Amino acid sequence: ATHLKEKAEAEAREAAAKAECAALSEQLEALKQRAVAQEELRRQMAETIHEVCARAQFWRNSGAILAQFSDGPPSPLQLKGNIRVFCRVRPPATEEDEAVSCIEGAAEDTALEVAGPKGGSTRFQFDHVFSGAASQGDVYDEVTHLVQSAMDGHNVCVFAYGQTGSGKTYTMDGPRGNEAPELRGVVPRAAAQVFASAKELGTLGWTFSFKASCVEVYNEELRDLLGGKGETKLKIQDSGGTVSIPGLKQVDVTDSASLQKMLDFAAKNRATTATQSNDTSSRSHLVFRLYLSGENPKTGKTTESELNLIDLAGCERVKQSGVKGIAFEEAKAINKSLSALGDVICALASRAKHKPFRNSKLTHLLANSLSGSSKTLMFVNVAPGSKHYSETVSALRFAAKVNDCVPGK
Repeated sequence: ATHLKEKAEAEAREAAAKAECAALSEQLEALKQRAVAQEELRRQMAETIHEVCARAQFWRNSGAILAQFSDGPPSPLQLKGNIRVFCRVRPPATEEDEAVSCIEGAAEDTALEVAGPKGGSTRFQFDHVFSGAASQGDVYDEVTHLVQSAMDGHNVCVFAYGQTGSGKTYTMDGPRGNEAPELRGVVPRAAAQVFASAKELGTLGWTFSFKASCVEVYNEELRDLLGGKGETKLKIQDSGGTVSIPGLKQVDVTDSASLQKMLDFAAKNRATTATQSNDTSSRSHLVFRLYLSGENPKTGKTTESELNLIDLAGCERVKQSGVKGIAFEEAKAINKSLSALGDVICALASRAKHKPFRNSKLTHLLANSLSGSSKTLMFVNVAPGSKHYSETVSALRFAAKVNDCVPGK
């Protein structure tokens, strides 16, 4: 009798445990469905917040142009919400003076002044200005939402523009050979973010795959930096409004370490030339492209996007850099492509019917990634010293042209 009683009690406990497990499974499934719904809401809210911030910045920076609109203020769809221009001032080198200063009290760090060699100063305003004291982390805090947009299915382009030696490569990559986490630039931080985000979204049923490529635009030629010392030259094909690059090598990447190894290989193959301004001046535009592909079988949703992180060639006036011969031809090609890039971004911001993508190989290469719902950020990097006055003002005027491109202008 005792044995039968113990058996009945054990069976009762087992039934109770099964019922509890079933209830917990139902609760877990409900929580998963709730998490999926919250993730979708997060994506929608992220886009809404992005547009609201864009409108607020528009009113702050461009209120003076509203008189152009005879029918009242522009609609939200007219605003340049997907294009941003940031300025970053390099810290001064030893014994270097500071002719560039951020304006204290400027709303949300948006303005700076450049002292002229004969007195007076020129003021510039951008979406955000980083002083020489800003850390790599401070800078990336303003980029992280764009990287998340790439995970959400939007094409993203981040450019670093400026005179050679002004900190473009430092902003994008960080110092070469220094593994200190706090010194990492935009590229390694973005890589860490997308892999971490993919892992987190995996709990909601998402699976992601990543492929990467590195292209050098040198003297209006495309070189595959993963194809062997940049020797593999590429051609752009344009079919039905979609740009493709047959033969471009794409490498599967699964973590930050494998991605960094690929980037180091590409960087060694990049074209550089010694100038009076920089012993290893980059004479090409380096386009790192990460292809993101996501799928969620539970919801039936998919995402496809490109994250383009671009270290542009150093912009210099020929007289200042002292280049001749081949280097002179390189400088002309660089100036041509940078001018074309400014024209394209301005055309996109002002909603012009014609976008001159074909005016340079750089803009043609990026045509897909700069169109539609893509998001674009340009860093203009400047040196603080007065000896760089001409180059600094030239770079800032170029960036200001892009920043001032609004509907109707």
